Amino acid sequence: MTKPRILYKRILLCVFVVFLLTGCVSEQQSTKEPTTQIFFSTAIRATHPYATATVLSPAQTLVPVMTSTSSLDKASFVSENYPDNSILKPGEAFTKTWEIKNTGASTWTTNYHLVLIASPEGNTLGSVPQISFSQQTSPGETMLLSVPLAAPQSEGIYSVYWAIINEAGEIIPVDGSNLWVKIHVSKSGQNSSSVSGGEISANGITITITNISTDEQTTTINLCLSVSLHTYSLDRSPKLLINQVQVPFVSGGSDFSSGEGCMVVTYQAGANDIEKSSDVKLIMDGSLRMSPPPGDPNVACQTARQNLIIEYPGINFQCNFSMAGYYTDLELPSGMTQTLANSIIIDTIEGAIYGPWTIKIK
Repeated sequence: MTKPRILYKRILLCVFVVFLLTGCVSEQQSTKEPTTQIFFSTAIRATHPYATATVLSPAQTLVPVMTSTSSLDKASFVSENYPDNSILKPGEAFTKTWEIKNTGASTWTTNYHLVLIASPEGNTLGSVPQISFSQQTSPGETMLLSVPLAAPQSEGIYSVYWAIINEAGEIIPVDGSNLWVKIHVSKSGQNSSSVSGGEISANGITITITNISTDEQTTTINLCLSVSLHTYSLDRSPKLLINQVQVPFVSGGSDFSSGEGCMVVTYQAGANDIEKSSDVKLIMDGSLRMSPPPGDPNVACQTARQNLIIEYPGINFQCNFSMAGYYTDLELPSGMTQTLANSIIIDTIEGAIYGPWTIKIK
C-alpha cells in the first residue's frame, strides 16, 4: 500500500530510488510493500470512522515533483481500508482511504498534495493526477487521505502509486516509501485455486509460501523468507514453472505488513493453466545479498579484504566506496581472472547467499 519498494536489484550503490511498486511493493500498510506487498488492517481506526473520511478535491494546478526528499517533513502509515489484494468486481466503484500521521517537524497545509506517480499495469483506476490536502495537520496529528477509484472491466491484478508532495515539491516519505492501492478484479468476486503452499530450507534460508490466488489471467503468490528484506535483496525474480515451462513474470515487491521477509509476486498464468497442469514449481535461483551492506560500506569492504587476502594469497585491493564500486587497485593472484576476482570480492562484501530454492506447489 505504501509499496512500493520489493524490489529486485543486483547492485544499486548509493542511488536513491523512489519506490514505485515494492516494496516494490509493500508492505504496516504497504509502506512498511508494495508490495510488496501486504495484508494490512481492513478498516480505518475507530477514532476515524471510514464514513467521516474526507474525499480530497483535485488541485487546480499541478505541482512539479522533485526527486529529492524533504528533510523536515516525515509521515507514518497508521491504517487503511481495501488492503492489498482486496477483491472487487469489474467496474465496482470504491474509495481508497489511508490514515497518515505527521511525524515530521513541519505543519502540513492545504498546499501539500497527493500526486499520482505510477500505474504499472497502465490503468490508474480513474484516479485524478493530483489532489490537495483538505486540512492543516500539525506534527503528531493524523489525517485521512481518500481517493475515489473504480475497478477496471477486465479481470486481473492492478496497482497504483501516489507520493505526498510538500510546498517545495519535495517528496515526503511514508515510512520510507509511498502510498499505493492493489486490487484483484474478479467476476466471481472471489479467488479460486486448487494449489497449496509449500516450504523449502537451503543454505540457511527458509522460504514459505503463505498464499496463492488465481483469476482468469494471473496467479499471485505470497511468500516469506527467514531473512529481512530490509537488509537483503534478491538479484533476480522468482520463476514460476508450469509443466517445466517458465511463465511470464508480471510484477512483484515486498510485503512488509506480513513480515520483514515477506513478498508478493504475480505471473501471467490463469486459473485454467494451473488447473490443467500436473507440475507447478516456484524457483528462486539467484542470490540474496546486502547491496549495499548496512552501515559504512568501507567497513564491510575492509572486513572482506582481511579475509580474502588470507584465503586467496596474492589478491589485494583498496577499499574506496564510490558510485563506481566498493574498491579500486585490484591485484590478481596467479591464474585468477578479473571477472572471478570481482565476483568473489563483491559476494563477500555483500554477504551473498546463493540458491537455488525450489518449492513444489502442485
